[in-house]
Amino acid sequence: MQFEPSRWPGRVVPSTDADVDIAVESLCVRASWPDADRRWVRRLLEPWFTAGWSVDALLTAVDTKPDGTRQGRPRSRAQVAHEFLRARLRTWTADGAGLASPPLKGMTLGEWYRVNRRNAALHAPRRSAALTSEGERARAASRALAHRRDPVERSREKGRRRQEVLDSLLVPGQEAPSFADSWRLVAEIVPVPRVCSACGHVRNEVARPAHRVA
Repeated sequence: MQFEPSRWPGRVVPSTDADVDIAVESLCVRASWPDADRRWVRRLLEPWFTAGWSVDALLTAVDTKPDGTRQGRPRSRAQVAHEFLRARLRTWTADGAGLASPPLKGMTLGEWYRVNRRNAALHAPRRSAALTSEGERARAASRALAHRRDPVERSREKGRRRQEVLDSLLVPGQEAPSFADSWRLVAEIVPVPRVCSACGHVRNEVARPAHRVA
């Protein structure tokens, strides 16, 4: 798999000579070092790549120290690129005995490819399931209702459809309750207070159950 330097995966640790060349070019492009001598940069970074460092990890080390503090001011034009890089990476050597662990964990090109392919599959657009016959009729009715220009007619049609749904909930053989039926139901549940004609006070009468005569 061939990459352009600007598109080299920053977390991938280069393993082949061709990958190292692309990674070195990617680092110089991302660091804005067009004047850097790629041969010297490669000689400097080869041990770091062998130790599992990626381009993202190296750029992080250029900007920050192992304790998280800033390294200092960016490179000036008067500084040689690979010497500037060597000075910044010196703080990431383990007391001069070896290289410290990278601040960002790297991965192989094969691992990156599998992760990238899995993410592409997860974010791929899914095909919508086919509608049933009832769904097709509902969509056609909804579209027909939406294309009507008269808002009054749309409101009436919506009311008719709502009434059809309510009528479908009725028990077969029974009529829909009227407004008077609703009032009678309320009167049976809520007792009507009686007012004394003499004093005007409301009598709190407790409803007594009716006795049935056998």
